[in-house]
Amino acid sequence: MKKILIKIILILFFSTNCLKVYSSEYNDIPHGFWAYKEIDALTNKNIITGYPDNKYLPQKYITRAEYAAMVIKALGLENVEIEKMYTFEDVGPSDWAWRYILIALNYDILKPASDSYFYPNDYVTRSEVITFLVNLLKTEDITKKDAIIALQNAYFDFDDVPDWFKVTAGKAEVLNVIAKEPPRQNYLDYDKYVTRAQIAVFLANMKRETDSYIEEKKKAEKTPKIAEGIIIENVLQDGDVVTIPAKTVLPITIIGQISTKDVKPGQMFQARFASNIIDYEHHLLLSKDMILIGKILDAADGKYLIRNGKFMFELSAVNNEDNLTKILGAAECEVPSIEANKVKKTFKTVIKGRNLTVKDGQILYIKLFRQMRVNIVTGEVLD
Repeated sequence: MKKILIKIILILFFSTNCLKVYSSEYNDIPHGFWAYKEIDALTNKNIITGYPDNKYLPQKYITRAEYAAMVIKALGLENVEIEKMYTFEDVGPSDWAWRYILIALNYDILKPASDSYFYPNDYVTRSEVITFLVNLLKTEDITKKDAIIALQNAYFDFDDVPDWFKVTAGKAEVLNVIAKEPPRQNYLDYDKYVTRAQIAVFLANMKRETDSYIEEKKKAEKTPKIAEGIIIENVLQDGDVVTIPAKTVLPITIIGQISTKDVKPGQMFQARFASNIIDYEHHLLLSKDMILIGKILDAADGKYLIRNGKFMFELSAVNNEDNLTKILGAAECEVPSIEANKVKKTFKTVIKGRNLTVKDGQILYIKLFRQMRVNIVTGEVLD
């Protein structure tokens, strides 16, 4: 459910400016009506519509078919691709709301009444709408305790609300998305049917919250991520792009094992950065969660009195879920320095030479053979 609702938010993010605008002036909605502002705003965006006699009928209950159409329009989902088809005995392709119903079913906004029936003319309850809004909106920061307290303080009929619904309703109260119609603004009326006036307020409140989310998302997408980690010196920043110079030493953790003793050119391995790589302003350059794909280009065994074992490889970064890799650069690796008091190991390494074996989880220090560019806003490693 959450994945589908995240998808809804992303679609809404790209469709906020795509709604047509219409004027509204219903002869049964005076300017002082409690939901006038919301009804007028949503009518102007063609999310809700009135009747041919220029009436809105604010006290009329909302049917499941009408609810599907209103929510789909409010979320800007009218033109999405329908992945799963349904067949019902009481509604089908010839009905005006059929496409809206299919989209609502595909996005878990509504559920079928059964395998064969949808009941398009049944009414929608306030608890159904509230549950949908809470599932759609960001509520992770609202604790169960705070939700219950908010609900108890707001409504006289708190004791009539079933336990299974109290936390959900409380979160909706904290977010201020519940439609409160006078004179019963202090009654949740969770099992009552939703009126056309109430649905306008519910949807307007939903759009307020989703619009706020979108603005936060836009702002976050333009802001470099801040993190703790290993600071890299001498980086060059040009706007959102930071260049890590050649010869920079970076620590990586090997997944599996590689050794100069038996490795062959072309052999592949996986790794991660041993820590976040950051600049002096703590901008995240390379995340420790980034998957690295290594390809061995050459390997040299340790030679007595000449050298330690070395690897030369090409390292790529997996930037996204599609496994699109970008070349970080070739790197040559040597055995890390050994503490001075470990005399025997030092003698064996420097005087005799030895193979280089890196085991699973062990840190390997690599030296870049060419510079690397990183977008500090998106985290993408660039060509």
